[in-house]
Amino acid sequence: MEVKNYVIEQNYDNYKNEDHQTWSVLYKRQEDSHNKWVCKEYLNGFDKLKFDKNKIEVIASVSERLFAISGWSLVPVSGLLPPKDFFQMLMQKRYPVTVSIREPWEIDFSEQPDIFHDVCGHIPLLTNERFVDFLTSFSAISMKYIDNEKAMDLLSRVYWFTYETGLINEDGIFKFYGGAVITSAEEMSKVNNPNTPKYPFDLDHIFNTSFNSFELQNEYFVIDSFENLFNCLEGLEQKLECHLQNTLATL
Repeated sequence: MEVKNYVIEQNYDNYKNEDHQTWSVLYKRQEDSHNKWVCKEYLNGFDKLKFDKNKIEVIASVSERLFAISGWSLVPVSGLLPPKDFFQMLMQKRYPVTVSIREPWEIDFSEQPDIFHDVCGHIPLLTNERFVDFLTSFSAISMKYIDNEKAMDLLSRVYWFTYETGLINEDGIFKFYGGAVITSAEEMSKVNNPNTPKYPFDLDHIFNTSFNSFELQNEYFVIDSFENLFNCLEGLEQKLECHLQNTLATL
């Protein structure tokens, strides 16, 4: 399918009062956790973008503010995009934002991405130069393997355990930078449980770790800096090829 089949208008009048209330509740919860649990790079971007705390954001307005800061723009979409379309957008510095918002009973944990997850979970880091360098370079590598199902499965694990559920070591404290953690009270609680495994970021370990996006995670990976994250790309393809060869050898 073409990307255009997913790109839609954000019909703002379709949002109900309870939708804005859901946004407000989520925003207040997230703001309360920022200083204690969320990394400084995310907070810097969050402060720059000045999101509305009381009602759902207008995607075009956020896009204008983001573009002025980092040159990235936002594209309203109906839901998840196929990997090829998604990574093509990222290479063009365009980030897809789901227009729908979760139902009230999904406030603590939503299985599917929604506008709050995309805007308040992911967009702040698009103001960070080193992180977007990682994101665009990772997308370029992913496009090389877009027709290799096994490779894309392995690369999806890298994306998942970084931009979605990643942690960063900040002055000896594990802080969140992954959007799926930042926008979920249940996921935050799971991370903060001392019995939940938190491993140093390691590509081989991540390639060997599966995930289920519809459930809370069983383990998390910790980077030391976004420079550390970007530098991992230098050996990513070599490690990926090694894992792909090992898979073929076991068939």
